[in-house]
Amino acid sequence: MFSSLPGLWTDRPFARVSPPVIVLIIDDDGDGAEALAAVLEMEGFRTVVAHGGPPAFEVAAAWTPHVVIVDIEMPDCDGFAVAAAMRGVGRFRNTPIIAFTSLAEADVIERGKDAQIDAFCRKGSPIRPLLKLIEHVAPVSGPSDRPDNGLRY
Repeated sequence: MFSSLPGLWTDRPFARVSPPVIVLIIDDDGDGAEALAAVLEMEGFRTVVAHGGPPAFEVAAAWTPHVVIVDIEMPDCDGFAVAAAMRGVGRFRNTPIIAFTSLAEADVIERGKDAQIDAFCRKGSPIRPLLKLIEHVAPVSGPSDRPDNGLRY
């Protein structure tokens, strides 16, 4: 049974993670990606930004983010292609992926599910729904339900 959490497309279980929660943001809009990273960092998350699909695979191979947030509308390699490619790479196989786009959910849900994207949040909406999705797909282990708000990457 699916969760009542808006935007959640899967009912698969998500592993608990040790804080800080690390979020990889993939978006060709550099300013938008950096703004999202700043907001997430203020909420206590660590962030890494990749400016487009291909650069996402160039991030350090020694680590895997806890969550990937991917824009759908990107030139050269759209978010569906990025998500599908990530699912074929061992280190990303189980990493939660959230589509973060200006498109309506109805316009991306079918292709998103085919690409094994776990959730959806619309750009331009309040940040709280995205934070709730991140907290759901990357539940923090230990006594706190939230990451350390003082942490900066």
